[in-house]
Amino acid sequence: MIEILNISKGGCSNQEFAVKQASNRSYLETVKTLSQLILLTTLLLLYFSSCKKKGCTDCNATNYNIEAEEEDASCVYANEDLLGVYSVQDSITGPPTLEWYFSTYDLEISKSECAPNHLTLTNYANKNNTFSGALFSIDCQVINAVITIPKQDVNEDHVRESSGYFSNDSISFEIEYENAFGEVFYGKCFGRKK
Repeated sequence: MIEILNISKGGCSNQEFAVKQASNRSYLETVKTLSQLILLTTLLLLYFSSCKKKGCTDCNATNYNIEAEEEDASCVYANEDLLGVYSVQDSITGPPTLEWYFSTYDLEISKSECAPNHLTLTNYANKNNTFSGALFSIDCQVINAVITIPKQDVNEDHVRESSGYFSNDSISFEIEYENAFGEVFYGKCFGRKK
């Protein structure tokens, strides 16, 4: 029979010592395993959070990707060659005399905000107010050089639906709007890019 001896007063027996040692080893292995799991989880989180979906992040591009988080320089734009300032002339008739009025002025064409294939025409019908600084800008859609101007309210005027086209560096479109007093003006506008 094996006898368990106390090595010192208040000390542990060999059996108790062996159990404590095994318990300490088990605890250390558990801590080591947990540390490795925490490290692995942290590394995986860092890896997957740094993997942002790449694509075109500009809402003005025809290939805009709403899910893309990182720009990859793949954006494709429509109608870039149409942007700029055009020297135009229009002929408009309206109340009270229904005579034709002719104006020559600059029309600025720029991108619409977050609307691929849409452009903004500023100084439509020479309606910019140079005194107050108020701009008269309308939205239009351009597909294959064909201009579609939808109905829209600008300042206190109601722009009616009309159309037009681009040809090389030239523009031509119909003008039709109703002012705040209910008077309707219509005509044509044409010109070339400066």
